[in-house]
Amino acid sequence: MTSKLEDKSLDVAIALTEGLVAGISKGQDWYKIVGTYVDAPLCWAISTGQESRHHSIDTLHKSNCGISRYGSGSQIMAYVLADQQGWLNNNKEEDPMTFSVLNNFKAMRDSVNDESTDFFMWELFTTKPYHDSKEVRCIGKITPPWPAFLFAAHVDVLDAPELPRLLQAIQKATTLFMDQKDDESIKHIIRILDYQEEDVRNWFKTVHYAPDHAGISQRALQVTVSTLQKAGVIGEVGPTVDDLCDVKVGHLVE
Repeated sequence: MTSKLEDKSLDVAIALTEGLVAGISKGQDWYKIVGTYVDAPLCWAISTGQESRHHSIDTLHKSNCGISRYGSGSQIMAYVLADQQGWLNNNKEEDPMTFSVLNNFKAMRDSVNDESTDFFMWELFTTKPYHDSKEVRCIGKITPPWPAFLFAAHVDVLDAPELPRLLQAIQKATTLFMDQKDDESIKHIIRILDYQEEDVRNWFKTVHYAPDHAGISQRALQVTVSTLQKAGVIGEVGPTVDDLCDVKVGHLVE
């Protein structure tokens, strides 16, 4: 997503919090965070192949993880998992696992079944239909301590009057979407994604759109930076809030 901001095929993107923070920390200076889309955290499923020797997270240390691309949420969350499991404590210079770049979700699912990788991590409800069909097997879940999705805008459009209006329009849409979550919104998700109604209702229990899309939690950014530093994803000198955000468009909240 950030590469599309770089080449200006996108002016504004909704992207994973950890990816945006990690990108700016590593020198991606062509965008700024301007708001919050979903302020509930994203739950990630840890999946293996049906015939895999891995039946729990415990055996994943030093294994091979399938990821969509380097720097993606699927890789960052693998490091967060490694940190939570204590695999980074002894030697942060030594990777707790190896990675295979597979570009897309289907390739990641295929890889754990042909055993070219040992596991992959992807959003829980997106993966659940493949757990239910027994294409892949869920051996664990992980939820990071930060909001799932933020808004980022290319630096060239930060002063555009359309940008605040865009956030306001999306605010109206997400409010309507949640107001209709017991009826029309459920039908809409089932129609476009072919999910089971029970799964959609359970998803609605976990999702929460930010009540103010222009708000940016300073504490959430600090927690994200701290966690990514501890996991070894970014360096010891992390970005400041000013490095991460443009407060002419968004505004900081606790």
